[in-house]
Amino acid sequence: MKLRHASALMLAAICTVTSACHAQPAPVSSSLPETTLRVVRANPMPSPRAAHSATRLADGRVLIAGGCNANGCEEGIAEDAILFDPATGAFSQAAVLVQARVGHRAVALTDGSVLLFGGFTPDGVTDIVERYVPQTGHFEPHGRMLQPRDGFSATQLSDGSILLAGGYTDGMRRLATAERYDPISGRSHSVGAMSVERMSHTATLLPDGRVLLAGGSRSSSEIVSSVEIFDPATGTFSPAGALARPRHKHAAVSIGGRVLLLGGASIPEDDGHFADSEWWSSQGVGPGPRMSEDRYKFLDSLAMLDDGQMLVAGGGMHVEVLSADGTVFHPLEQMIGQRLAFTTVTALNDGRLLIAGGYDPDIHPTHNAWLLEGMRDGNPNTTYTD
Repeated sequence: MKLRHASALMLAAICTVTSACHAQPAPVSSSLPETTLRVVRANPMPSPRAAHSATRLADGRVLIAGGCNANGCEEGIAEDAILFDPATGAFSQAAVLVQARVGHRAVALTDGSVLLFGGFTPDGVTDIVERYVPQTGHFEPHGRMLQPRDGFSATQLSDGSILLAGGYTDGMRRLATAERYDPISGRSHSVGAMSVERMSHTATLLPDGRVLLAGGSRSSSEIVSSVEIFDPATGTFSPAGALARPRHKHAAVSIGGRVLLLGGASIPEDDGHFADSEWWSSQGVGPGPRMSEDRYKFLDSLAMLDDGQMLVAGGGMHVEVLSADGTVFHPLEQMIGQRLAFTTVTALNDGRLLIAGGYDPDIHPTHNAWLLEGMRDGNPNTTYTD
């Protein structure tokens, strides 16, 4: 399919249970007037990964940290990081983390370093925050959250502080609490609590600097449809309507002043995964376009094209693109070839997208990676071997 400026991509700022939520990088400019997207197999990672974080560094490399690296995930939690170099197309082993973790959040700071928050560890849910320093290539302790969290959201606010909301703590106890972490001092302070407990929800930064929190699970048997907004100026949450249906393990992205919420699942999850979407705006909630297949656990798998189109990869077999007018999804001809949960999508400086890792329905993490790249005259700009 033809997409204008499709090789100019940027990672959407999406906060979800497994996704990192941080300031959006500037769109990458494209010199190609018209481009066709193609999924190409990249070189494999040194080890399998799922529910990891993937963060683009200032020099263009991608830091893939933690995650699960063995079948079943809880039996194999990665204690190290991997680096992807777009110039060579190669992955390399990087430093060891302060704390092995999976399902954590990652936030890139303006100084080029990357913070890792919370997640699940071999010792249970953690409150430890650590920082990756590119200049040294090492991780170092940075601070602590007010309480251990997994399944939470992390949103970088306009002043640089990070809103950490919801999730669960020891004993799978869902949380309504929220805190604001100062990356300069390494300290966190409590802010007003949400109206309900939320785990596996989404938290989306709005154009005015507020944060929209939607859906999630309140317990092992209850999913919520409520929506609320956090206002950094007051440090409080306020009601903002309700979704058309309860959903968790979904994805969300801000587009043109509205928020599109996609996919997700019901409880019990085997009863259904969703292919539908819905738009939230200050005027209310309305139906959105339907994806080509149902998707869930694809929370870190959205990217925005600079022409207003939006790309979805992960949670399904296809990569698909939402039209700029927000009305219809178009699947690409090439398929990833397997339904992968908790994969990551990262925009590269050269305009390509890196799709990395994830696990299959049997919770077997993969070492596979793919590149979504532009085509000119039917030929890929770059090719990689299987």
